[in-house]
Formats: sequence, structure tokens, C-alpha cells
Amino acid sequence: MPFDAIEYINTPRWLTSRLGLERIRELLDRLGRPQDRLKFVHVAGTNGKGSTCAFTASILAEAGFKTGLFTSPYVETFHERIRVNGRNISDEDLTAATLRVRECAETMEAEGGEHPTEFELMTAVALVHFAHVGCDIVVLEVGLGGRLDSTNVIAAPEVAAIVSIALDHTNLLGNTLAEIAHEKAGIVKKGSTVVSWPQEPSAMEVVEDAARRAGDKLVVPDFSLLSVGKVTRGAALLTCGTALEHEGHTPCSDSPRCAAELRA
Repeated sequence: MPFDAIEYINTPRWLTSRLGLERIRELLDRLGRPQDRLKFVHVAGTNGKGSTCAFTASILAEAGFKTGLFTSPYVETFHERIRVNGRNISDEDLTAATLRVRECAETMEAEGGEHPTEFELMTAVALVHFAHVGCDIVVLEVGLGGRLDSTNVIAAPEVAAIVSIALDHTNLLGNTLAEIAHEKAGIVKKGSTVVSWPQEPSAMEVVEDAARRAGDKLVVPDFSLLSVGKVTRGAALLTCGTALEHEGHTPCSDSPRCAAELRA
């Protein structure tokens, strides 16, 4: 009987959510640490992760980078979760990567360890595939939280992006914005640039503190400085100001104002 990668990954016994990095670290170590051959934009937060990842991946691909995109859940097909330059992973590539992951996961279990969860399997399959095809950069969406999410097995990303933080998964992440922000800001590591949505004060304080402790530049856009001029046939004029400065970090090089014509 042919191996069904999707059926294996979605086997009910792997579906429980168990936060922690021990299993994914061991699994990726056995796979040769594919994450170490890649660069990342890591995206956490509550609202807007998926769209932020899609926009970012599209921009990077248009700029000429071979760009991987890992998101969840999918809309129409399972294969949407792993994309390279806008193309879903093929059946053949999904099978090849999953067979490699399954071998290591089953060895872990046979040797007395825990079998990785569904999301850990998916994360490993994505990283194996992105490394195999030689992606220049990968846009990586956090699954749940950030600090203990399996995607946080990577070293410092090029950019750690934190979209709008709200109360979500309070049974796992905490009951206040500050507690949840602490989990989301767990993706911040020394050596990255941190970009954050303008958060509520209690959440913003946590993000600022995480960036400060890591010694990372923090960029927070000031959307009040954006305005759209008169929309003419097929074009609009967008004027924008600078990002807010945090901890002495410098604003956009085009500050104080820049203009770009957006064509339909």
C-alpha cells in the first residue's frame, strides 16, 4: 500500500497539543538540523499572522529570493501549509520529506521517547523540504504562542515579527495581555530585528523589554502617519512617515516622509 503522508501526519494519536521544544529538538537533531541551513522571518501574535506571512513571502519572492512559507491551518488543501515561491509542495516532495521525518520519529519512540505531535511533524517536514530545495529565506508562522511553539526551535531569525496581541488560548498562554505577550515575545532572540504592531500598553511593555534584553533593534510603525491621497484611475499616492523610535533606534532611511506610487 502506498505511503500516505497526510494520513500519517494526521493520525489521531499525534494530534494532542503538548507545548515544549524537547521533542522537536531531538527530531531535528536526528534529521541533521535542517533549520541551521536556513534564514527566517518568524511571525507570532494573535491576529494577522497568516496575512502578514503571505504578504512578506510574496514581497521576498518578488525581490528575487527563493522563499519558503510555512503556515497553518490550510484553506483548501493540506499542501498550502508548505510553499516555495507561491507554489504548494508537491505530493512527491511531501512524501519524500515525511518519510525521512517518520523514520526519525519512529526511532525516537522505539527508543523509549515520545513520538512528536502532529504540528511538530509538520514543522520538521517543512524544514526538511525548505533545506532540500535550498530556500534563501523562510517565512515561518508560529502555531501556538511562541516561546514553546515547535517553530521556536530555530536560532535567531533575521526578523522576529509580532502582530497584534489579544487574549487567545488563555488555558495555555495566560489570562492577561502581559502574560500572553510574554509567550509571543519568546521568539525574540539576540541578533534579530524585532518588528511589532503597536500593542496595547501592557503587551507593548513586554515586547519592548524582550527586545531590550536581547539587544535587538525594535521597529514599531506609526500608522497615524500613513495617508492615502486621491485615488485616480489605476493608481493611488501613498505617503508615509517614519516608524516610532524605541531605545534610541534609528527610523526609516527615508524619514521624515516618503512617497510611493501604487499602481493597480
